[in-house]
Amino acid sequence: MAASDFRVIIMGGGPEGLAAANMLAAADIDFVVLERAPAIVSDTGAIIMLWPQGTRVLHQLGLLQPAEGRFMSVRSKTTMTLDGRELSNFGVFDLLEKNHGYPCANFPRPLLTEVLYEGLGKRKSKVRTGVSIEDIETTDGGVLVHLQDGSVERGSIVIGADGVHSVTRSIMRRLAKESTGEDFDKTEKPILSPFQVLYGRASYIKGLPKGVFFETHGTNMSSQMSAGDDSIHFGLFRRLPGSTSKRKEYSDEEVAEFVEAFADVVVMPNLKFKDLWPRCQWTRLVNQHEGLMEHWYHDRIVLLGDSAVQMTSAGGMGLNNALQSAVYLVNKLHEVVQSNSNPAKGTLTRALADYQDTRREESRRMCNMSYRYIRANTWESWLTWFLVECVFPTVFGLEKTFRKFGETFISRTRVLSFVKMDDRTGAIPWAR
Repeated sequence: MAASDFRVIIMGGGPEGLAAANMLAAADIDFVVLERAPAIVSDTGAIIMLWPQGTRVLHQLGLLQPAEGRFMSVRSKTTMTLDGRELSNFGVFDLLEKNHGYPCANFPRPLLTEVLYEGLGKRKSKVRTGVSIEDIETTDGGVLVHLQDGSVERGSIVIGADGVHSVTRSIMRRLAKESTGEDFDKTEKPILSPFQVLYGRASYIKGLPKGVFFETHGTNMSSQMSAGDDSIHFGLFRRLPGSTSKRKEYSDEEVAEFVEAFADVVVMPNLKFKDLWPRCQWTRLVNQHEGLMEHWYHDRIVLLGDSAVQMTSAGGMGLNNALQSAVYLVNKLHEVVQSNSNPAKGTLTRALADYQDTRREESRRMCNMSYRYIRANTWESWLTWFLVECVFPTVFGLEKTFRKFGETFISRTRVLSFVKMDDRTGAIPWAR
């Protein structure tokens, strides 16, 4: 039997699910992607930063060259106070490319989704849209995914890449309780939202600098903004009065209050947010979730990306971390099906357990870093302000700090073990 006899059902057609689909295609493992939205590519969505480890994965999949021209190239970062006083100006993104050989890419979500979807080529027919999950049934030999339209998808395993409020995760926990009596909900820490963010896209204003990532720091507030050829993309972060675990849909009145709070923030040199707001073409106010699941799999169901790990977007590590999880998971699946295209349940369980244990601990380190980053930007305390704005830049130095970050985290990231590539290198060699 061929490896293609093993079939993976991916729940979620966002960047995480589509990236996993591209990796499975490279492994010659059959798959289907199920997406509840009516279309894979839309014209809305926040900016997504791929760090060198992320663009390296795109390169291995043959997608970095097709992505050229679809992302904003950022070279440096300017940090300011909310009133526009410059704190630092550093070519961090040029340094990262010099150190690791790959650029940082600032993708509008629709364009990254488009790159990943088009990368499937003829396998785009394996992506179903407008379908919602009803239930999952597991057997000794496989899984049955029951959909709300009455259809059923049959496969070997289910990968839940369906986001923070993952339906796959909820079903997985219910099945675990029914089959083993173990209540995952009681052993998991709650997913909390300490911050809210307003994502948006606005039309470009002539004269604003391109290729620069602007970030403001202030008490309980922060902003991030960068300009491309014809548009400006931003995220405005604000600490909530108290952390919440409830889902929230914001009203027009609540959005207006948020915008008013940021009205006089200088988001780019000589540009206050109130002057950018009328030029906005798309915005969305949402809560930012923080959480790390302890249970990433049960039986033939496994979680990927935001369904297992949530970080605020301020550090830009969410999708980069998800790509690493997808690489590790697909490497394990490829290893399993190379030996037997219809692996025993025990063999799969060992592979999924290894994936969970390894990637959970690696993700924990990234979650901790992301946790500290947003709190540093929003000056959680006087001590935080002093350390971030005074001690680290002067005592340690930004170049030394990012070299240490590159050696500790970026250089140790993974690529697919079964795909040959002409790897790019920089001043810091890849450990894997």
